[in-house]
Amino acid sequence: MPRRPRRQGPTANELVVMAPLRVVAVADLVTAGLSSSTVARRIRRRLWQRPARGVALLHSGPATRDQLVHVALVYARPDGVITGVEAARRHGLRRLPASDEIHVLVEEDRRLTSSGLIVIERTERLPTPIVRDGVPVVPLERAVVDALRRSSDRDEVRALVAEVIGSRRTTVQRLRDELEAGNQRGSGLVREVLVEVEDGIRSAAEGWARELHATSDLPPVLWNPTVRRPDGRLLGRPDAWFDDVGLAWEIDSLEFHPEGDDATARRRADFVAAGALVVHHRPRLLRVEPQRVIEEVWSHYLLAASRPRPLLMVTPSLRAA
Repeated sequence: MPRRPRRQGPTANELVVMAPLRVVAVADLVTAGLSSSTVARRIRRRLWQRPARGVALLHSGPATRDQLVHVALVYARPDGVITGVEAARRHGLRRLPASDEIHVLVEEDRRLTSSGLIVIERTERLPTPIVRDGVPVVPLERAVVDALRRSSDRDEVRALVAEVIGSRRTTVQRLRDELEAGNQRGSGLVREVLVEVEDGIRSAAEGWARELHATSDLPPVLWNPTVRRPDGRLLGRPDAWFDDVGLAWEIDSLEFHPEGDDATARRRADFVAAGALVVHHRPRLLRVEPQRVIEEVWSHYLLAASRPRPLLMVTPSLRAA
């Protein structure tokens, strides 16, 4: 009886189906008919790569970010879910902590360990994933909190919190609920920034202004209050407001006032026309010449105090619900 020809492994077309991003489990290659020794030889000759244990990348060049994400998912299968910075990015957020890590959640009883850029976290709170561009990711609040917990940079934490709250994608309370329910490691800085946001801080630059104000002897200030004319019409929401004298303090930055310089100038002119004074600084000056900033704010405050306070109605920034 003639012998059946021995299968030499998957064809090129079959590999495309098995690994559309050229990422595949070694076990799947073996199941498809490719011997483990052949896989090892191709990796040894650098025709392929092994970016994580049990995972093959079917080319020799640098991996793309999407390929690395799929490497992490194949490594963590069957229950891996992407969280942290990568998940927040796939939810559409931009002001993210600087990190190349791919943070993956798996069930608590798994014996999987982190590998290279892949950070494995075992959890008893594995959420139902949301699919973004074919990738299973955690819900928004979980992604943000997990990204924030792994950052030690206050400005990075401020920037992401400001973006997700400012875009009304979530609330301080929902972030705090997620923080309380999960891993407490790295949560201290996040808690501090959430308090800042509740007090009206909307950006890293405003956070610098808050820190500078706290170390000075300047009078009390409201952060991002709503200021209205006597007839109730909206005048504006200055970054900071010294209510006893009617002085606005603006931190001028295109990043945090994206409407542009013209709109900023118009807003400043509206306050002056309504009888208020305005002092403004670029964010960089808060860092490089803090004493000059304090002196300039004080001089404007004293000038404002020498005049009658304008008849303006002020509502403090409400704590986020």
